[in-house]
Amino acid sequence: MEDLFRPFVGFKDIRLVHKEPRHSSDRAYVLCFVEFSDAKCALTAMEALQEYRFDERKPDAAVLNIKFARFPFRPAAAPHDDRRRLTLH
Repeated sequence: MEDLFRPFVGFKDIRLVHKEPRHSSDRAYVLCFVEFSDAKCALTAMEALQEYRFDERKPDAAVLNIKFARFPFRPAAAPHDDRRRLTLH
């Protein structure tokens, strides 16, 4: 994943979170949080990579679904612009 985002201006950090299924019928999945220096840089990457297909030879291959992250808790000592972070799943 980092190789996809690193070339974009403003790339700062990436973090993967593995989510286990809550029910036996669910599937495990991975969330990916990518941080950029500002919202404009994040938006550029999001627009370029939205629905990126990991294997173009397979019509049913996984694609990226990118959106700005939402954080319900923001420590007062560390204000930041949530629009800098992208969530992928």
